[in-house]
Amino acid sequence: MKKIYGCLLLALTGQAALAQKFVPQIKSGTEMGYTISLKDQAVAFSLTLSATRDSLKMKWHVEDYGSGNYVMSTKSLQSGIGMHLESPEPNANIELPETETLAFISKDAFKDITQKQEMEFGDVKYVLSKNQLSDIKIGNKQLDVIHAQAANGKTELWILNNPDFPLICKTKNGSEGVDLEIDYIK
Repeated sequence: MKKIYGCLLLALTGQAALAQKFVPQIKSGTEMGYTISLKDQAVAFSLTLSATRDSLKMKWHVEDYGSGNYVMSTKSLQSGIGMHLESPEPNANIELPETETLAFISKDAFKDITQKQEMEFGDVKYVLSKNQLSDIKIGNKQLDVIHAQAANGKTELWILNNPDFPLICKTKNGSEGVDLEIDYIK
């Protein structure tokens, strides 16, 4: 009987370990790969981060198109109010305005969505979705994300549950018909 209880306890412990969600560490040198979808087209897009004291430099690459750099200030990451949505220019170094972020929501917006259960980002009011189920995985590990939905019910965001680097992992019904989904973080 003790063996049966021991096996049952071990199985339940193992199941709980499998159910845990994963928050990858984001730091200088982290590379993130996305699939960006526009209508019936899909493009692989990668960003590699290098941090300085006052900015986050992001080297981007799209195969058969080119690469370049974005520079996002620490102020943008802290309090940016919208996403930079312009197409990247090959071989360019683009310095984002302090009001814009790229691939992240601001820390202030993350704090609002997690504490007040709503945020305003990119002139859209989002509310924390009660549907917290996510099938976003890196390898075989399920990411720990929060799900925000536009108050009008259209646009949806899945954001890495990381207050220091609130990475956008997936969008649905995104602005201008563009959606993205994270493929890897390494």
